[in-house]
Amino acid sequence: MRRLAISIGKIVLFLALWAGLVAAVTMTAVQLGGEEWFADLRWRYLTEAGAAAGVFVALLVMAFLIDKRGWNTIGLPLWRAPAGLIAGALIGALIFMIPLAILVSMGAASYSPDLSGFSANALAVGLGFTILNVIHQELLVRSYIFQELWSKYGALAATIATSVFFVALHAAPILSGPLGPLAGLNVFLASLLLSLAYVRTRALWLPIGIHFGWNGLQGPVLQINVTGADIGLGDWRFFTFDGPDLWTGGALGVEGGLAGLAGPLVGIALVAAFVKQR
Repeated sequence: MRRLAISIGKIVLFLALWAGLVAAVTMTAVQLGGEEWFADLRWRYLTEAGAAAGVFVALLVMAFLIDKRGWNTIGLPLWRAPAGLIAGALIGALIFMIPLAILVSMGAASYSPDLSGFSANALAVGLGFTILNVIHQELLVRSYIFQELWSKYGALAATIATSVFFVALHAAPILSGPLGPLAGLNVFLASLLLSLAYVRTRALWLPIGIHFGWNGLQGPVLQINVTGADIGLGDWRFFTFDGPDLWTGGALGVEGGLAGLAGPLVGIALVAAFVKQR
């Protein structure tokens, strides 16, 4: 019990450091950007970058100053970053295409592109927001918290605990309607996939890449809601969804429907089959 209490205390301290740093960044944006700060892309970038930087600083403080660990223990080996990010992005984009293919094949979605409002700048900005948000989420869920639980209680315990936490971070859209439980299951399966990628590679680059590939293709590229959030900044489309919300996800996006479950399930199979344990 004492060991568990110590772990909980350190995790709470990590979350407190993260929350304090993120709050400071957000308050700065509100004070300097005014009431409409969120509508200004510059301040939105500041908050996204600040949140990612805040959780990174919290990780370093806990790992270096509290645990007395070195850089090679925090899951971010720099020399493996390019390969991990690229491979992950390809996997994430590939597995997102699987639910789309299911929906098109059953007539619940159709490929009907309208690129009249396409903007390369909007696409680039949207992808920038997405990678910062993904880094923020992955470092928050699968850096210090996962490492503390993994080292003390094993990978399975760390995976389950952090996956519950990952679902809790998406509680607002999950609780917003009747399709919420499906979205929650999708988010939970996605977290299992991302945790497996981390455990197999012992580096956070592959899960960051997978997360970015899925969200980046879904939101900024295809302009589809990501778990109920509209993160696409443009005015174009590639697909229209005419089928029942139970399959398409409705306003929650593909992640809120039955078809969406295929993506993370296939991803888990791919990582289990082709990513060797380091």
